[in-house]
Amino acid sequence: MATEVVVVGAAFSGLAAALTLARAGVRARVLEARDRVGGRVLTRWLADGTQLDLGAQWVGPTQERVNGLLARYGIGTFASAAYGPSTVLFPDGRHAGAPEAAGRVLDLLDAYAERVDPSAPWAAAQAAEWDRTTLAGWLRTAAPDPATARYLGRLLAGGLLAAGPDEISLLQMAFYLRSGGGSRALLAMAGGAQQDRVVGGPPVLAEALAAALGPDAVRLGAPVRTIAQDHAGVVVHTDTDRVEADAVVVAVPPTLAGRIRYDPPLPALRDALTQRMPMGSAFKVHAVYPEPFWRADGRSGVAVCLAGPVTETVDNGTPDSARGVLTAFSYGPEANALRRMSPAQRRAGLLDALAAVVGPAARRPEEFVEYDWSADEWTRGCFCGAPTPGSWCGYGPELRRPVGRVHWAGTETATRWAGYLDGAIEAGERAAAEILAGAGR
Repeated sequence: MATEVVVVGAAFSGLAAALTLARAGVRARVLEARDRVGGRVLTRWLADGTQLDLGAQWVGPTQERVNGLLARYGIGTFASAAYGPSTVLFPDGRHAGAPEAAGRVLDLLDAYAERVDPSAPWAAAQAAEWDRTTLAGWLRTAAPDPATARYLGRLLAGGLLAAGPDEISLLQMAFYLRSGGGSRALLAMAGGAQQDRVVGGPPVLAEALAAALGPDAVRLGAPVRTIAQDHAGVVVHTDTDRVEADAVVVAVPPTLAGRIRYDPPLPALRDALTQRMPMGSAFKVHAVYPEPFWRADGRSGVAVCLAGPVTETVDNGTPDSARGVLTAFSYGPEANALRRMSPAQRRAGLLDALAAVVGPAARRPEEFVEYDWSADEWTRGCFCGAPTPGSWCGYGPELRRPVGRVHWAGTETATRWAGYLDGAIEAGERAAAEILAGAGR
């Protein structure tokens, strides 16, 4: 049977699209540039079996799609490590919990989010104003003091979008909060988006999805270079192959989709959108110790830092390993500053930051593992792409709109849990449904 649909990208969105098509009797071929499936998930195993998730790692209780697939394929989860209350490191010292006023500002943001339709953020009554207002600018007036503004800027723009608060619009923040069910669901561990991790790591699920498609459905090491379309169908070119089909699903981030050559060229507004949705900038580092010493010291490994190279840390230990894993995240300008350092300078600065969180023993890890998704040729950043200020209203309607036989997927196009694995799955299913509806199936 001839290929009916080509799917570009074998991450969760592309695999979900292909499976949805396959269940409807449509033959789909998935072309993946990497030598593996899964996209922005990657798990590394230490010699003793300690699991380190280098990319996306969490699933939460309201993420029905990803949890449903985990259950379908018999893949377990375990609760994220959480011992003791989280801490906030202000320049003047350690505080237990968030600034008192932060909750009131988050309530206001959540109220704004309720006014946004996640399928059309540009249609909100105050969309134009919110789209030209940066999160940093809004916080300067909404937060009662600079410390609260800085805390929320680093926590929200950094922790949710891997950007600086002056790089994100208020409309993007409201959309993201609405998509994920509000600030509490997005920021929480127990009961929230960071509640659970996947036994064996998220790549296990991606591999199960790929296996369910059959042995010949996914081709690795096949970056798509050109997509041509006319009245008869599409022709997709890799470095070595030419694949004909009726339609194509492009399931990669908009910034990478913009690097593919299209014939005829993309409409001006769609092409402009790809230039206005840069990937987030994040640096993720695992420091591994013989044991999680901070727990015995009565300290939590979960912290938010208001200064320095690290924005937040988590206790990333697993139930089947006695070793302690402290994971640090750096975002936006701080992540870029780390990239300009030598490896030795970067390591020293990050370990100093971890020592400020859990004590001087943090400077002596047994292993130190860093991964920079911005340096990955087929990712160029994480967690996801986000429209620059002003872009939702100017170009947002093009995000999911098909261009002839070309359909768009990827977690950036989701309306629920955008930016997460669950959103990626939703987006792939939606793109496949578009094709099925057009074919009358």
